[in-house]
Amino acid sequence: MLFRLLLTLPFMLLASAGPAQAAPALWQVSDEDSSIWLFGSVHLLRADTNWRSPELDKVLSKAERVYFETDLSVEAQMAMMPLSFELGFNRDGRLLSDIIGAELTDRVRDAAGRYAIPMATLLTMKPWMAATTLSTGPLLESGYEAAHGVEAVLAAELNEHRLGFLETPEQQLNFLAGGSLEEQIAMLEGTLDTLDVMQSDIDEMVRAWSEGQPEQLGELFMAQMGSFDQGMVERLIDLRNADWVQQIEDMLGRNESALLVVGAAHLAGDASVVRLLEARGFYSERLQ
Repeated sequence: MLFRLLLTLPFMLLASAGPAQAAPALWQVSDEDSSIWLFGSVHLLRADTNWRSPELDKVLSKAERVYFETDLSVEAQMAMMPLSFELGFNRDGRLLSDIIGAELTDRVRDAAGRYAIPMATLLTMKPWMAATTLSTGPLLESGYEAAHGVEAVLAAELNEHRLGFLETPEQQLNFLAGGSLEEQIAMLEGTLDTLDVMQSDIDEMVRAWSEGQPEQLGELFMAQMGSFDQGMVERLIDLRNADWVQQIEDMLGRNESALLVVGAAHLAGDASVVRLLEARGFYSERLQ
């Protein structure tokens, strides 16, 4: 379960019930003779979240292949468990408290008690793993589940021959684990700083997402990420966007009919996947 939560990048983008008419942003990007579609997703949802639309279902039915960020199947997660323990837990005998100091440890202990997360387990973790684990506290408490997320729902409707992935689980794990110790501690501090307002922030982000306002969603998301180290933000968003743009250009070059379902934050702002594709000369159109 923990590794499934780790793959919700960025893990703050969750959702509550949407409006009566669902219309999360959906784009079509084209060159001279082919098109792909981009849909911004939310990875964990409540069961009653309304996000499907006739336009999305139409695109889903005609896309030859559907790409997700990574493989979230149980088999893929189980295969990655050894690496998640290697990268996420201290193996040199040190405790988290030895790394982050007494003041920050007290804040971790308070948050752990609030969300019934065993402190003994957190003490064995590296700062990035502790941050990710603590961030799930208010979300799980509010009933958000990966089983109701966009990717889980859509993947269950597709046969394996239509599935594609932009990243390996190993790559996604390293986006979180690959930062310096200073970046990891900043991630932990930023997570603790936003726990109290996470629910209200999520409500605002989800409202913007479900109403098809990606730019407003992006502003809210980056404000929440403001206390994170810039290097961490670049790895989680900017570098991945650039890599996906190259993959999409290759798809268009071979006339592949594909729908890409990626975290909604990647489709917002000046450095979004859509804007980067436009900068390369491709044409984009909002379908909803």
